[in-house]
Amino acid sequence: MNARSVTVAGAAGALLLAAAAIGYAGPNRYTNNDRIDRHMLPAVSTGPLDPTWSADGRWIAVSMRGDIWKIPAGGGEAVALTQGPRYHFEPAWSPDGRRLALTLDVDGNLDIGIVSADGGEVERITTDPGVDVEPTWSRDGKSIYFVSGRGERGFNIFRHDLASGKDEQVVSGIQPAVSPDGKLLAYVDRVRGKLGSGGLWVKPLPDGEPRLVHYEETEYRMKPAWTPDGQALLYVSDEAGSNDVMLIDAEGGNPQRITADAGDEYAPAPSPDGRSLVFVSNRAGATVLYASASGGGPFSSWRDVPVKSRRSRVATGRARVRVLGPNGRPVAARIYLSASDGRSYAPDGGFHRVISVTETHYFQTTGEFEVEMPAGRATIEAMKGFEYRPRAITVDVPAGAALDTTITLERMADLPARGWYSGDTHIHDLHQGRFGLTHQAFFDQLRAEDLHVTNALIHMDGTRIMGRWGDLTGKPSPLSTPEYILQYGEEFRGSLGHISILGIEKFILPFTAGVRNTPYAQPELDSRYIDEARAQGGIAGFGHPYFAPVTKPEQAASTLIPVDIALGKGDFYDIGAIWSDEVGSSELYYRLLNCGFRIAATAGTDNFSDVWRDPPPGSDRTYARVDGPLSLESWIAAIKAQRTFGSTGPLLFIDVAGHEPGDEIQLGGGSAKSLRVRAEATSITPISRLDIIVNGKVAASAAATKDSSRITFDRNVAIPAGGWIAARVIGPSSRYVADSYAFAQTSPVYVVRDGKRFTSKDDALFFVQTMDALLARVERGPWRTAAEQAAFRAEVERARAVYAAIATPSR
Repeated sequence: MNARSVTVAGAAGALLLAAAAIGYAGPNRYTNNDRIDRHMLPAVSTGPLDPTWSADGRWIAVSMRGDIWKIPAGGGEAVALTQGPRYHFEPAWSPDGRRLALTLDVDGNLDIGIVSADGGEVERITTDPGVDVEPTWSRDGKSIYFVSGRGERGFNIFRHDLASGKDEQVVSGIQPAVSPDGKLLAYVDRVRGKLGSGGLWVKPLPDGEPRLVHYEETEYRMKPAWTPDGQALLYVSDEAGSNDVMLIDAEGGNPQRITADAGDEYAPAPSPDGRSLVFVSNRAGATVLYASASGGGPFSSWRDVPVKSRRSRVATGRARVRVLGPNGRPVAARIYLSASDGRSYAPDGGFHRVISVTETHYFQTTGEFEVEMPAGRATIEAMKGFEYRPRAITVDVPAGAALDTTITLERMADLPARGWYSGDTHIHDLHQGRFGLTHQAFFDQLRAEDLHVTNALIHMDGTRIMGRWGDLTGKPSPLSTPEYILQYGEEFRGSLGHISILGIEKFILPFTAGVRNTPYAQPELDSRYIDEARAQGGIAGFGHPYFAPVTKPEQAASTLIPVDIALGKGDFYDIGAIWSDEVGSSELYYRLLNCGFRIAATAGTDNFSDVWRDPPPGSDRTYARVDGPLSLESWIAAIKAQRTFGSTGPLLFIDVAGHEPGDEIQLGGGSAKSLRVRAEATSITPISRLDIIVNGKVAASAAATKDSSRITFDRNVAIPAGGWIAARVIGPSSRYVADSYAFAQTSPVYVVRDGKRFTSKDDALFFVQTMDALLARVERGPWRTAAEQAAFRAEVERARAVYAAIATPSR
């Protein structure tokens, strides 16, 4: 879970959770909106982004490596115009060619600035605490149009008058482009009742009425650009399944495809003479700058605009680094790097990323890498999953030269040796990210995070499939090894919760429900997806269950989880996920256990592995104890048996009278009223408290001592009425935790006394009220037919009867 603060105060301290952001539980210092942060806002990239031409056609400016660079139009040496410690993005050349507007990161906010075309200090021209991005010049060079998140009504386009310094709002929307004659503004804005980030609009300046030129479902990639004659607009479309450059008449009509390639093309910019255009493509991984004739064509007709060398504004050097494992051999790992200018850098062609909740920049390596950075003192740190101790070194990078260095990692724990294997129940490889993530690059991420079992879930967002149809085969990826298994599954995304489906061989369709303006606008019972997954030999469970603590039945009714569980559906429950709250999700999990249901505690990250502003796979992971050799089948079997714990960082084990999670202990009525409980938590990140949970309540705790990486518990715990016992551990945020705070939760050990399962009347009544809240939602629809509505109602009523029976057991 992200975007919440956590305070842990001693052994008996209360866990305090900040109020969740409405409609969004994800991180961000910028906008608190995951789509905008991931897809609209600028990225630090090792390859060029957002090209723009100088007025004389001699230069192309791009953002790259955190700076603005200018490159000769035919390729050659890239010349830096900016330098650290700030990051710089989105260059826009002035009409006279003397200056460039840009976006810059200022102390955690994005603002607009101006820099000389010869380079130098950046003049900051906006200072509003809202996000300011996407600058473009007026044709007379007297003002700059830009996009701002200031105010309460989303993003709007503003005009900054350079003489007075005043800003005025022009129109709602993003991605402004001024026509060559200065009389029209093209931009992207919402289209009422339609999906996506908006359609292509044109508005006469200064005060004309906007008109819609073209609509399609978009994801912040359209970025229109006028042709030099002012007759047409270039823009980016993913209607064909990949992002391509399109051309459309400014009055509207049928668009023409300019590029057609399996990779993605972004940010088209026509040359001043109109004979050619440039754009970037991620077909090889990191973005590359290409040019083509104005009419476009296939990849074979493009020519790259090569960056043959780089001239920075500060002296630079290189570090060649090897990351070694305990056996002295290179190992894949995650790298945190802080250079002498305070910024982070990644190897050429690498994937520069950032973990939003901690603002920690990182990249991943297969074991050896070389990176250029400003000369001077730098810190390089390597980490690998939750079982290796992170290791940092400090080096002095020589100007104009390279140094060689080694980082050796040591194990804190070897869980595979004990039969425990880490995995992720819920990650995604492709989701409109600007980095061209290949299968191999994705698999290298998994090895770097020491993630032994990865379930990559193909899904649909709006009407766009996120992933590759052909990846779901029912078998591990050919890249898999005996130690690291990658297999594709599916995520069903309904309006009343999402279902993670693992170990299947064919899709269960449709992918979505409750999506407005589509044939699947009505709610959908997700139990069918669980049943069909099981019929294929797979399992299905609940990803990112609840965004915030659930204290009211109406909050619990935001998903169908209580319905599914009551009817015997669902195999696991992801307590850990970056888009939900661990403590909030676990509290509802405890209520379900208190109604006598049994389900594994797991964790699944739900990250997008091709997006720059997102945590890595395995940030929230499931550990499962496997019998025999590791395989997807043996790992799934362990989940079914509930031999699991979910974690954002700590490793957590519990033993109850010699029994492990998932076991049942049978006790007679005259047996002892307490059981010996041993629990141990070890962690690469600080932990504060280990709790023993009995029937949903903290029965005992142990606090961390001076060694905040380990807590143990060993004493008798009362459980007079039977029920269940589990352990959890909580700790503060940390650079080693890509979620908001350290957390782990085991599945329970069940205690049956006198042959009767413990149940809680209060919790059962809570879910009776939850079913009533769900039935009220059923009335709102929309529904295609009365029969479908009746079937939905009948399933909820069946679940209600189950909870009602638990609340009033027969004597």
